[in-house]
Amino acid sequence: SFRRRPFTHAVIGPAMASVAWFTKRRIAILAVVAVATLVGAWAAAPLFIETRSEQPIPTGFTATVKQGPWRGVDSFHFAEGTAIVLSDGQGGYILRLENFRVRNGPDIRFFLSADAIVGPGDIDLGTVPATMGNYNVPIPPGVDVDGVNFALVHCVPANFLFASAPLS
Repeated sequence: SFRRRPFTHAVIGPAMASVAWFTKRRIAILAVVAVATLVGAWAAAPLFIETRSEQPIPTGFTATVKQGPWRGVDSFHFAEGTAIVLSDGQGGYILRLENFRVRNGPDIRFFLSADAIVGPGDIDLGTVPATMGNYNVPIPPGVDVDGVNFALVHCVPANFLFASAPLS
């Protein structure tokens, strides 16, 4: 006849041999660690996603008004390339990004500013559409481009400046 062997340490291991190992406290700690790991991975994921956009300069936007190199605030929040404000000669402006590359992040946006700090009165140009490439960002009508001295990449949720481009 078949006889069952009792579970021993050799069969299931010493940690699992005792039901006392599964205490409510240990289960709660494991659940918190698992949730924290998942949330951390979800929050960090955008930092490593790179997107590319390649757009030609729109017809008629031939006059360079201002330009400057992108500079990240540190080696982790990097940026490179050139920011160029182009005009169509009829009052229309775009921010042209050439050889642009920036670290991704949650809700990073372009701003135009008189200084290198995002604040009231700065012009929000919207979400960064791609972390690398050559593309155009429309500047809303009525913006006083002469009063703009910096293009900025700013992480809104963290209120953290990623990069700036002094425009002259």
